[in-house]
Amino acid sequence: MINAQEIRTILARHGTLANTIGQLSDDACLFDNGLDSFGAVQVMMDLEEHFEIEFPEHLLNRDTFSTVSSIRDLVLEQLARKAA
Repeated sequence: MINAQEIRTILARHGTLANTIGQLSDDACLFDNGLDSFGAVQVMMDLEEHFEIEFPEHLLNRDTFSTVSSIRDLVLEQLARKAA
């Protein structure tokens, strides 16, 4: 089971979020706090490598990567699919 801190650690590696991720709630919009589309792609690739998953193309959108909670839920969903 993953937790929000694992997601935060990965997010902290990318862009301007490195300085603020610890101050944001799990439901704060990451794009309103410095994440841009390039950073979101980097985060996605880092998550795929770290958790050994692959995100389906239809989930690659701003809503999916907008909060720590939404990212955690997506990763959990993909891990469950992988285990099935």
